[in-house]
Amino acid sequence: MTDIDGEQPDDVTPAPPPQSLTGPILREARWDGKLPRARAHVAVVVVYLRGEHQLIWPHERTRVLWHRRPVTVYEVDLGIHHARLKADLPSKGHSGSFHAIIDIHWRVLDPSAIVRHRIPNTEEALGTDLRHRARRIAINFSIDQITAAEETINDQLRGVEIDITTPAGMQQAMEKATKLGCLGAKYGLWTSATITHMTLDKAAIEHNAKMMKLKWALKEEKAEQKLRKIKNKHEQQITADKIAVYRDIIEAGDIERFALRLARHPDEISAVTEIIREDQLTSRHDTIDFIKHMVDSGVVERWEVSDQVREALEWLKDATARVVTDRNHKTPEIDRPGRRRGRGEPIEETAASELSPDVIVVPAETISAEPDPGPDPGPT
Repeated sequence: MTDIDGEQPDDVTPAPPPQSLTGPILREARWDGKLPRARAHVAVVVVYLRGEHQLIWPHERTRVLWHRRPVTVYEVDLGIHHARLKADLPSKGHSGSFHAIIDIHWRVLDPSAIVRHRIPNTEEALGTDLRHRARRIAINFSIDQITAAEETINDQLRGVEIDITTPAGMQQAMEKATKLGCLGAKYGLWTSATITHMTLDKAAIEHNAKMMKLKWALKEEKAEQKLRKIKNKHEQQITADKIAVYRDIIEAGDIERFALRLARHPDEISAVTEIIREDQLTSRHDTIDFIKHMVDSGVVERWEVSDQVREALEWLKDATARVVTDRNHKTPEIDRPGRRRGRGEPIEETAASELSPDVIVVPAETISAEPDPGPDPGPT
């Protein structure tokens, strides 16, 4: 650094030699008495002896404060930069991992902050923080929520809106990004990260495929169960309609029509059986009498009812007749003590009557307590 007279001051620390940096700092040099040539999208930061910074935007031309003794000049790129990185992100419960390819777009909003932090590799610094943020988001999602995880990461790592046409617009965006704690804001950067591709690891893919097959099987089973219910309901309605038809015929007493319908629809014998069952439960004899009359009249033979239906009708006639007989004439129960037998007088309960006539009672003999002498030895 030189002063106005071109002499080197004794109390000025020599500036570091120019360095080649990876990042937005394009050039670092000693103050040589003049500002660098103005370039579009390049800001100039002048560092003074006591550490103060003077920021000069591309469209501004201002005077350097000589009395503060400028030491170093930095040229900072304000253009947009792109980077791509890969990241393995954990899933909820650590049941698998997400493999993500993330694109980062970044640019400088605060050139003075960039000079202050002097980050040697901006993309490396952003990548470390980006992976940490993406992992904290991804761990809230299970492996079957890969789409939701990707969308959430993109939403939370998207940059704030920015107006780069004026320094005021860039400063406002910088203040908002700092307040929200956005990626790179502490370095004076605007960033926006987007996942371009996201997949699962092999184990997670196999697990996800297995779970998906199970879910499909459950859906198929539920659909089949629903179909069975619909079919059963439909069949019940059909049976109810058939029963209604036969009840109308029975109420009309039209045995000819009854036999004709059975001859044409022999499978409807189940409907007739159901009617009889219902009548038995309600103690109605209309259907039972109707079946008996139809079978006895011979109309079944005239309408050429199938043998299977004819046998079923005969069986229904006999079965219902037995049911009616059993209901009208109760089967005598086994006689018990104190109950009437037929129309006679009740039998008195006595000790003798409680014993079975086949049992012979023998009085017990007194058994001697003396030991058995054993068999007779006989004459000696």
